[in-house]
Amino acid sequence: MPVQLKIDFANPVIVPEDVLEIQPSDMDDFYVTATDLDKANLFFMLLTSLHHYEAYQDDRRAAHLSFLAANYLFVALTPPGSQELAMHYIKKALVLYPCEEYAQWLAFIKKGN
Repeated sequence: MPVQLKIDFANPVIVPEDVLEIQPSDMDDFYVTATDLDKANLFFMLLTSLHHYEAYQDDRRAAHLSFLAANYLFVALTPPGSQELAMHYIKKALVLYPCEEYAQWLAFIKKGN
């Protein structure tokens, strides 16, 4: 079931039960309907959540958030330097929680956008 993403300034950390459920397609759906400001704010929520779960040594959730940040930068936002930024976050995801999905994304990002 897709996760309904929303920007919540009062609660900028994504709740633990939702973190692992969020898929790139959920972010794509959000991006299509969000305002420009909320499109950027979603990235900052991902970063805030990543730092939060890293601080609590929840490597699995931190890795997934790092993967999501890489994906969102590379596919949706595509700011200047998106490939280099995405490489940073996908490599971080692989250090925190090595898995095939993240390795496949590393190869995809290496091809460039």
